[in-house]
Amino acid sequence: MIIATPIVPNQYWILKQDNTKIGNIQASPEGYTVKILDQIGVVKTIPMLRNIANIKFEALETVTPPDPKQVHGYQTGCTAFNGMWNVQLKLPLFTKEEKSKSWYAGGWYSIKQHRTWKLVRNPKLISLERYKYQGPFYTKEEANDKSI
Repeated sequence: MIIATPIVPNQYWILKQDNTKIGNIQASPEGYTVKILDQIGVVKTIPMLRNIANIKFEALETVTPPDPKQVHGYQTGCTAFNGMWNVQLKLPLFTKEEKSKSWYAGGWYSIKQHRTWKLVRNPKLISLERYKYQGPFYTKEEANDKSI
């Protein structure tokens, strides 16, 4: 059996047999142009193509967009722009506006300021660079349990 994997929805498919590419299907004004090995043919509709060549069409994989209020799984409480993972500091970072230069860390943190530890959600990066901290944590309860 030949399997048609969609590349562009309703426009272009790759044909595979036993995980080997053997051709493609492309939408054209006349119908669908089918290229299998060295043979080229034109078919008017997809049901006709299924019957003639015994082709099974796979469904297009839908990708769910990431939650705009999360950065690498850590909640931000606001729309996160420019989300990234800082490898050196091991922190999920984001900005609150598209062109902002202020970076925030996603999640919950326990930060030591003036001899006391405070629980903070989404602190500015500069605060984490200046003070001792523990985190990131996914929830406030986790930050309470695992911090000092």
